[in-house]
Amino acid sequence: MFAFLRKNQVPLSACFCLLLSIYILMAAARGQLKNEPLGALLMWIMRPLQIASQGAVNWIIDFRENYDTLVGFKIENERLRKRIQNLEVERQKYLEADATNRQLKQLLDFRSHLPAGAITASIIANSATSWFKSCQIDKGSVDGVRKGMAVVTPLGVVGQVVAVTPRTAKVLLLTDQNSGIDVLVQRTRSRGIVSGSLESGTVLKYVKRSEDIQQGDRLITSGMDGVFPKGMMVGTVIKVLKQHIGLFQFIEVLPAVQTPLTENVLVVSADSGAAKD
Repeated sequence: MFAFLRKNQVPLSACFCLLLSIYILMAAARGQLKNEPLGALLMWIMRPLQIASQGAVNWIIDFRENYDTLVGFKIENERLRKRIQNLEVERQKYLEADATNRQLKQLLDFRSHLPAGAITASIIANSATSWFKSCQIDKGSVDGVRKGMAVVTPLGVVGQVVAVTPRTAKVLLLTDQNSGIDVLVQRTRSRGIVSGSLESGTVLKYVKRSEDIQQGDRLITSGMDGVFPKGMMVGTVIKVLKQHIGLFQFIEVLPAVQTPLTENVLVVSADSGAAKD
């Protein structure tokens, strides 16, 4: 008998639990569970299990609700993140459009002081090497651009057109060693030539040692070269050195226009006369 019970203890235990469960269900359905000693014992034994199971159920419900809330927050955060990105793109477009509009307005206001026929253009490429400093603009012969025309901005002189195609033009910058702009020292009216230099940046040439040139002096176009309208800003003197020998001073100049930072320019006819007051 004991050998039979030991051999079949698992199936017998399962059957016992099953029968016990059926009994409890039937007794509970008849309302007899509370009146029977065995039922009271079973209820006392089952109470912690019921509390634990109810707690587990409540935890699962809370977890599901929290999970759904977190998923909702994640979806909302993703939506807001994309919205912020879109707003940042729109803001950047607005700022760029506003900056472009301000530049174009300055050009238009400045154009009213230039000879008739000034052409608005944009710089589309820069080429600055030790041997050749130039830029390329998006207007050419079909737009009225010709070789020899001056290229300027409201800040001052950029350079001179040296080559033209139907749709583009190459501009030799005033910082190139091959350039040469006839200028006046605004304070003293002394004359000289501004051009680039391989060793010393941009310089003012051919000013005699006897001339009064000081750091901070402004240089403007003289209008004598037949290219640039008179009175346009060229640069500012940043260094003056009177050498012990030689006829001329060494004068270093800071150009008024920094071409790498310039986007839009005006092309002025070489034979249009001086700028308006």
